[in-house]
Amino acid sequence: MSLKRMLISSVHLSPWGLRDKIRKIPLVAGLQRWLVRNAMSGETFEHRINAGPARGLKMRLRLPDDKLLWTGTSELDVTGCLAAEVTPGTVCYDIGSHRGFMAGVLAINGASEVLCFEPNPENIATIEELAALNPGLKLTVMPFAVGATDTEMTFEIMPESSMGKLSTSTFQHGVSGQRTIEVKVVALDNLLSSRKVAAPTLMKIDIEGAEFDALRGAEQLILDHKPKLLIEIHSFDLLVQCRAWLAERGYDLSVVQRDIDGITAADFRVCHMLARAG
Repeated sequence: MSLKRMLISSVHLSPWGLRDKIRKIPLVAGLQRWLVRNAMSGETFEHRINAGPARGLKMRLRLPDDKLLWTGTSELDVTGCLAAEVTPGTVCYDIGSHRGFMAGVLAINGASEVLCFEPNPENIATIEELAALNPGLKLTVMPFAVGATDTEMTFEIMPESSMGKLSTSTFQHGVSGQRTIEVKVVALDNLLSSRKVAAPTLMKIDIEGAEFDALRGAEQLILDHKPKLLIEIHSFDLLVQCRAWLAERGYDLSVVQRDIDGITAADFRVCHMLARAG
C-alpha cells in the first residue's frame, strides 16, 4: 500500500475520542503535518467521514486544508449542535452554505431536505458535487444570497475564494484582494409565500455579518413557523441586535460556545447563537 493510501486510511484507525486531541500533541501533530505535506499535499481525494456528527458524509477533500473534515472534527461545537437540534423528516435551511458541509450534517442526521442558500458560483459547484457524492441525501442548491428584501446586490468574494459576503456587511471591511460579482438576494418571507419551498424547522445562518438582514426578511416565517435558529454572530453589535429582535418574538437564546450573559464588547469573539421558540 502506498504512503498516500496509508495516510488517507490511517484516520479510520484513530479512536474518535482522541482525534481532536492528537493535533494538540506537539510531536505527533508535527509528524502528521510532515506526512501530509510530503505524501499528498494539494491532492484531492474522495473520503467518507467515519465518526462524529458528520459520520457517513462523503466529501472531496484536499490536504492539509481539509484536515479537520478528514478527521471528522471540524467545528464540533456547531456540528454537534446541528445534529442534536435537527428534527428527522423535516426541511432545514442552510443560509450561507459555503461548501455544503453543514448542510450535509443536517441531512445525514435525518433532515428530509436541506435548502442550501449560496450565491458564490465556486461554492455552488462544490455543493452540487457533494450532492452527487451523497445521492441518498436531498441537498437542494438555492443560488441566492438572503437578505431583508428581494433585490440585486454586490457580493464580495474574499481572497480565499470560497468565502464571501454582501457589500452591505461591515465584517472584515476593507480586506484586500477582494473581487465582486452581482447576485440575486431573496427575502425568505417572499420565497415562502410564493409556495416554491417548504417552511423549515431549523435554519443555520452564517452570512458574514448580514445575519440580521436575513432575520428581518424572514419575520413572518419566524412568527408563523417558529423554526430553531443557529446563527453565527460576527460582532458584538450584531449579537445585541439579533438577541433583542428574537427575544421580542418569543425566542429563548443561548450561545453554543459560552454563557450569553457573560459576553461583553471588550471580550467578544465570533460565536454561534442558538434560538428556540419559548
